[in-house]
Amino acid sequence: MTARRPSGRAESGFTLTELLVTIVIVGVIGTLLSRAFVMGLRFTADTERRISATGAAGALNRFFYGDVQSADRVSTAPACGVTDVIVRLSGGGTDVVYTYEPSTGTLTRVRCTGEGTVTTMPLGRLPAAPQDPPVTLSCGAESPCTSPLEVTLTVRNDPAAPPTALTAVRRSGAS
Repeated sequence: MTARRPSGRAESGFTLTELLVTIVIVGVIGTLLSRAFVMGLRFTADTERRISATGAAGALNRFFYGDVQSADRVSTAPACGVTDVIVRLSGGGTDVVYTYEPSTGTLTRVRCTGEGTVTTMPLGRLPAAPQDPPVTLSCGAESPCTSPLEVTLTVRNDPAAPPTALTAVRRSGAS
């Protein structure tokens, strides 16, 4: 009796076909994961911009009403060393100026007193608009902004969304 030899070799490892299929599957999964990662980063950046802009509008909202109500005069004249003024609210020896810096997108509230004390408070960042600034002043019933009783700031914190109008009425009717 003679021992029979096995007719083939014992298989160990992968065949070329199995290896190629594995490489293709790993490549597809890697591509999908990298795209998902990039989309996640874009979404995070957009969300961060929107939150910042909403925060700026919220901070403006927090101060604007009280500043308008305590103002005796409303103008766009320079004050507090600021020349690029959105609105200047003057009253009781204090000027409050709201300004927007297009290069940084920063909305700022500057408060100065007759004694020379100047307080600058960045309210947040708004997206830069190619043509129009994201914060504009319009006065209520009186078209030229010569001490109106009603003051409206229109804030566009998302170019794709409708703007938000903040309207405040002054307590004082003095010019």
